[in-house]
Amino acid sequence: MLARSRPVRIVALLAAGGVVAGLGAPLVSCGGGDPVCGDGVMEGTEQCDDGDPDELDECRACVAFIAPRTVVKWEFNGMVAPGFTNDGCLDVGAANVQVDLAGPLPSTQQVSCAMRQVTYSDLAGGTYTVSVTPLDSAGESLVTAPVSVAMAANTTYNTTTETTIIIPPEAWARPMTGTFFFLLRWMGMDCATAAPPVATQRVTLTVNGTVVTQQANVGSTVYPIYTLNGQQVACVMASLAQAEAGRMVPFGRAQLQVSGRDTGGTEWFRGTFDTFVGAGVSNPILTFDVPSIVDAAIDAPTDAPVDAGVEDAAPDA
Repeated sequence: MLARSRPVRIVALLAAGGVVAGLGAPLVSCGGGDPVCGDGVMEGTEQCDDGDPDELDECRACVAFIAPRTVVKWEFNGMVAPGFTNDGCLDVGAANVQVDLAGPLPSTQQVSCAMRQVTYSDLAGGTYTVSVTPLDSAGESLVTAPVSVAMAANTTYNTTTETTIIIPPEAWARPMTGTFFFLLRWMGMDCATAAPPVATQRVTLTVNGTVVTQQANVGSTVYPIYTLNGQQVACVMASLAQAEAGRMVPFGRAQLQVSGRDTGGTEWFRGTFDTFVGAGVSNPILTFDVPSIVDAAIDAPTDAPVDAGVEDAAPDA
């Protein structure tokens, strides 16, 4: 059996700028005449040798080149209220997202919304305006106008930079509804263990400045069904395993006003919380810890904001 011969290195041609027939690339000595960069054989100190003259690919001068990456991400209604992270593609009805770059190297592309990002490799340096437009299944825009930010292209070898564009609640062009899951606590306690115990509660939910007319706990065989407009009902002993829920509530920025009274009708707890009703049914359970009027040593007006203790949990839908 004949042994396979090793490639012949024609170093003498380098001085004259020669090209090896069949390789189609100038040979470059990496030092001492051996190894030879561009002969298609990776050896010695070479990190790569693809045997081609393309100095814009991932093998440049026989050194592995990882191009700088510029990543554009998007979020819907991200972090608009305590405990609320963001809405998903299905929640807002987005099938695809169009990303437009205006700048040194303009581009437009549409990708699946579920990808949540696009990556640009070795983007030409400079400042870009990047615009994001969520699209429905018919390709129609879901926002009144693209949401845009300024972005600098990443030009640093072997690094990645990220720019996240948040589509805010005010940008959406169509009305949406969602399920509002919530859990009330009274200075950290439930109805029975609060001091004093809470016999009745009033809950008023205002979305985008309008008091809602939807009911909480529709279909429940455990909790009372009541309208979220301040109707007084027996205190609900809800839990993270089964929270209260207002369904088909208008989407948007919201405010929750809560009051708790004892068996004699005296109000002991009162609080107002800035919150958010997300689109769709996959929303977190938001826990609102209602302060005591007595412990606060003030008779707080109903529009005084109080910070909410918030927990997330998978809703028992």
